[in-house]
Parts: sequence; C-alpha cells; structure tokens
Amino acid sequence: MEAHRIADKDLERWVAQGIISTEQRQAILHDLEQRPGEVGGLNVTTLLFYSGGLLILVAYSIFLGFQWEAVNSAGRVAIAAASFVFFTVVSQVLLSQKRFRLPGELLQVVAVAVVPLLTFALLDAIGWLPHQPTSYYTQVVWRAYESDLIVARMAIAAPTVIIAALAFWQSKSPFVLIAALVGVFSFALDASLSTRAEYDSYEWRTSQGLVIGGIGLVVLTSGVLVRGKTERDYSFWLYLLGIAGLAAGLGTIAFPPDANWAWGVLWLAGSLALLAVSVPLQERLFAAAGLLGVFTYLGKLVFDVFESANAALAMIVLGLLVLGAGLLYQRLTERKPARPRA
Repeated sequence: MEAHRIADKDLERWVAQGIISTEQRQAILHDLEQRPGEVGGLNVTTLLFYSGGLLILVAYSIFLGFQWEAVNSAGRVAIAAASFVFFTVVSQVLLSQKRFRLPGELLQVVAVAVVPLLTFALLDAIGWLPHQPTSYYTQVVWRAYESDLIVARMAIAAPTVIIAALAFWQSKSPFVLIAALVGVFSFALDASLSTRAEYDSYEWRTSQGLVIGGIGLVVLTSGVLVRGKTERDYSFWLYLLGIAGLAAGLGTIAFPPDANWAWGVLWLAGSLALLAVSVPLQERLFAAAGLLGVFTYLGKLVFDVFESANAALAMIVLGLLVLGAGLLYQRLTERKPARPRA
C-alpha cells in the first residue's frame, strides 16, 4: 500500500464532503500542534532559530581556532569544560519551556559538539594524545604514530556518542540523534582502520568504504522502519544521513579510476533500489538521490570508458526514451477502467 501525506487542503476537502466535521478538523489540527518539539513547519521564527544555532556553532569554532594555540593545555580544558557547562545549562532551561524547545535542542547539539573538543583537550593535557614525529623518523615510528592516533580518535568519538545518546534520551531531538550517529560513523571508521596490519596513511580503502556504506544502509533502513511510528519525525533526518553514508562509502570504492567494475554495479544497484522504493514510499528524496546516483555513474562512464561525445548524445536519446516511456505509461494507466466495487 502506498503511503500518503495529509495536508490542510485534504482536511478541508473532507469537511466539504462530509467525511469529517469542522470540529473534528480543528481537533486533528490541535492534536498535530501538540506534538513535542514540532513548530508548525518552516516560518520566520524557526528560520531564525536554525540560523542562530548554526551561527553560534560556526562562530564558536572560529573563535577557538584563533585562541587555541594561544592558551596552554590547562586553559584549553577550562575553556572547553566551561563551554560545555554553559551550553548544557542554557539548553536545559530552554527545553523546560515548550515554546522554546527548538532553540533548546539546537543548543543541545552545540553542547554535544563541544564534547570531542573537551575530550581532545583532556587527552592532550594528560599526555595521552600522540604527537606527529619530527622530520627524521622510520617507517616503524610512523606506523606506531598512526596506530596511536586512531586509538585517540576512537577515544574522542566514544564519549561524544555517549553524551549525545544521553541527550537524545532526555530530549528525543532528531538533531541530537544525528549528532550521535555521526559519532558512530567516526568510531566505526577508526575501528575498521585499527584492524589494518599497516598504517601508511589515513585514507579510506575498500573495507572503510564498505563500513561507512553499511552503516549508511542501516541508518536509511531505520528511517523507513520508524516512518510514521513515532511522535516526532526522525525519518527525514535518518534518510539524509543514511543516503550521505551510502554515497560516501560506495563512492570511494566505485569512482576511482582503477576501481573494479563490480563496485560500479553495486553503486548503480543501490541507486536503482532507491528509485524503486521511492514510489511506494512516496519519498521524493529517495527519487532525487537515486536519479542523481544513476546519472553520476553514467557520466563517469561517458568520460572514463567511452571517452566520446557520441556517448553523451546516446544519453540524450536514452533520456528521451525514458520520457517517452513515462508518457506511454501515463496514457495506459489513464485508459485502464476502474475496478467495480464489491
């Protein structure tokens, strides 16, 4: 069965048709407005909230970038700890008031974003953060440094995931959920790197691409499974992160010039799968991502394989054929007689 979204015009049409009463329409709208954290769509207020939260995060990052080297390790810990406490307290005050819930959730994300910085400062202060070797080092020394650096990154990601999970348990904010999942991506990536026998550079290989792509698939599937089953809408954000994880993971192994053709087939299969499920789920994001994935890989084939303008012309013809198939399908379905009701 296809999923459908209900808009205000649907409620108005049902009132006109006598399916529901005006009082029931008002009751439905009132119930939707009572959903925790929902703010009635995008408006000037929510736009200002989003802009302010993003501005705080960017400005804070720039400020620390200029001041970080000017203070010692103890000062860095103090600044990061004070920032975490400040943003946590302010977010809790705002979350306690329903009408200020959205800015409270956004500041909660800022507080979570300070956690890796605080962990980094603590590790550096106690001497557990590896420092890059000098210009004179052996391959063994460099591999040991890379190994220690990966462990340090995992140590930074772990408390971030824990704090973000606790914040999500408290606020049920989709923004905090995404912050937690980003931490999971980071931890899993470094965990996969730690299993490698050699550490020549911090770069993704096939195994890392598959790890990120696999987690992206899990996140995307989770979005589909929770769709319409929770008071708050987590699906959209899970879709975004899941598709980004799939694209980043599979893209790193499907698009290099020396990539095995099988990874390209996997990329196309994933793109076509998104297209296939976009219709029954009625998710335009899936359709857009699927189409972009297909066309991106076709473009790679044109430039890397065929290396001819004729291939681009062939794609134009193919596009016209696809449009023609759509027109034909529409005409056939419009002519199909309606089934008689039992």
